[in-house]
Amino acid sequence: MALFASCSREIIIDSDDYIRRPVIEGYIENGEYPWVMITYNQPFFEELNLDYTNGENLEALLDLVEIDATVIVSNGIIDDTLVFMIDPSIFTGEVVWPPFKYTGTKFVGEVDHSYSLRVEIDENVYTATTTITEPCVPDTIWFVADPYQNDTIGSLHATFTDNPDEKNYYRYFTKRLGRDVNYVEGYASIWEDTYFNGLAFEVILFRGSSPALLATDTIPEPAEEYLFFKTGDTVSVKVVTMDADSYRFWHTLESSSEVKTNISGGALGVWCGYGTYYFDPYPCYP
Repeated sequence: MALFASCSREIIIDSDDYIRRPVIEGYIENGEYPWVMITYNQPFFEELNLDYTNGENLEALLDLVEIDATVIVSNGIIDDTLVFMIDPSIFTGEVVWPPFKYTGTKFVGEVDHSYSLRVEIDENVYTATTTITEPCVPDTIWFVADPYQNDTIGSLHATFTDNPDEKNYYRYFTKRLGRDVNYVEGYASIWEDTYFNGLAFEVILFRGSSPALLATDTIPEPAEEYLFFKTGDTVSVKVVTMDADSYRFWHTLESSSEVKTNISGGALGVWCGYGTYYFDPYPCYP
């Protein structure tokens, strides 16, 4: 059984290298319609407030959104031209994510199927292909309270058994019911099976943190809860597998200054297929 953690490294940003480019972030999962969000990058040191419940911030955010693209996803038989939608809840101050996206309606994702993406913006064309891989079902999951914090916080642990007959790439997300708007990728949430191919392994599911996705962001979270869950939380865990190109993007995004997109044509971002499994909501008690 192996136990995994992660470290970080210093990344130096040269703001003189800025070139305005579209950022394409698209997903298709088993049982779900494809969706794509298209925005534009900004200089690294330019401030962007994601609190779109404020009218001025919402206007600035929408200026970065591409609303006139042609977005087509194909399963090899059916071409689906995705429709741009803005979630009306954002105009009432409700927190939703993503607040805007292009959404498909003609087919849902299937395991072991590949899907192509074509995005047309003015005269420019961006393309990518992804595959939905076989989902991975955790063997078990449990909560470990921290005795040094009087058992008030703790972490989730899970065990998996890796398939020895294929190369596997994993990622996980967590969602605290009633506290998070959506699933948030955990800290050190992505890994591959080089060191545990065909073995059982254990992972600590550190809680991710995204202020934009807090259901009650008016109340600051205690510092001691960073990366951890509060005793009494009920947590839903989303475990995904992906193909090599999708993994390469997420891995380099977390660990490198040279992010490896799988989208051709000069855009940033990723077109990502996920083989998804949802673990039943787990109550965090010692």
